Parts: sequence; C-alpha cells; structure tokens
Amino acid sequence: MNAPLPAPLPASEFLKPGDATRLLYAVAPPHGHGAVAQLIAARTGEGTSSLCRDLALIAARRPDWRVLLLDLDPPGRSQANRLRAGLAESATQPIPGMGDVVIHRLGRSQLHVSEMLADPPVGAAWLQALPLLRTSFNLVLIDSPPLQRAFDGVMLAPSIDTTIIVVQAEATRAAVAQNLRDRIRELNGRIAGVVLNKRRFHIPQMIYERL
Repeated sequence: MNAPLPAPLPASEFLKPGDATRLLYAVAPPHGHGAVAQLIAARTGEGTSSLCRDLALIAARRPDWRVLLLDLDPPGRSQANRLRAGLAESATQPIPGMGDVVIHRLGRSQLHVSEMLADPPVGAAWLQALPLLRTSFNLVLIDSPPLQRAFDGVMLAPSIDTTIIVVQAEATRAAVAQNLRDRIRELNGRIAGVVLNKRRFHIPQMIYERL
C-alpha cells in the first residue's frame, strides 16, 4: 500500500495574492541569499501575527525558498500550534545556543516555524542566532510582539534587512504609529513600508475599482 501523501499547507486566510506579491517583493532575498524581515505593530490586536503567518504560507510555496516563521511570542501564543494542526512534522531541531526554542518543519513543505518551550529569551540572544538562521533559510519572517508589550522588535530592527509596520485602519492613532516608526529610525532600522490592515470598504469594492 502506498504511503498517504503529506497534507498540503493550509491556505492563507486574510492576505490576497496580489498584496502578498507586493510584500514579498519588499522582503525578497537578495540574489538568493538569506533575508530577515519583521512585521511589527505599535499595539496588540492589529493583526500582525495573521499577516505574518499568511505571508510565510505563501512564500513557502515558492519551490526554491526555505522559509522560517520566527515567532517571538511566549508559549501559549505560538504560531506553531496553529500551523501544525493536521500536518505531520518531518523534523524538529533546536536553535543552537537557544535550547528553549525549537524549529519545526511542517511535513515535506519548505515552511518551518519556531516555538518557545519556556519564557522568551532576552533580545540579545536573538541577535546571536540571526547570522546562523540567515545561512539556513532563504527568508526569515519575524512575528515581533507589539511595542506596547515588548521592545524586542525595535531592538532587532538595525540587525535585520527590513521592517514592515502594521497599522489597523480606522483604529490606530497616527501619533502611536509615528512613535514606533521614530523608535526604529533612531536605531537606524530600515522600514520598507506600512500595511494598512483590517481596512473596511464603506463603498462596494466594484465602485472603488472604477475610481
């Protein structure tokens, strides 16, 4: 009897293909080498984790990309728990020097996701791990905690290739988003752009397309 085929990666939930293409262009690996990018918001609840997960799922469908979704959230908030549902893991390995953080490969796909087994490491530990992760993956997408809850993403910004700021439409005050932008720029972090998330169309979409 033939072995059952591995379950496919789940479909993205919120990110449309065209929007994903634009975001991947902003964070694409330069000349095939490992690139590191983060998505971060100023406040909780702005949808950063959902966007980061969708972008990783879409990027991992490219046959020549090994993708790591690096989740900086503590146990209980793990991206791994959501992505592993229904998928057989083909490998699990620790990140060298970070014994409480492991990487799961999802089935036979090119998508890998990290999981913390204990309290989050201090930010300096991530800085030491990034060079190794660059050599192991074409694209590392960091799901950073919001500035409201932790400073990790701002501290990492100067050591990664690019940051994308996530702003909830009609909810995030401009001053709050500008504060996050300014903190990253103060440390010479590169900002590729801003995602306006959870946008509601008060006019039917077909009318917007004709404007």
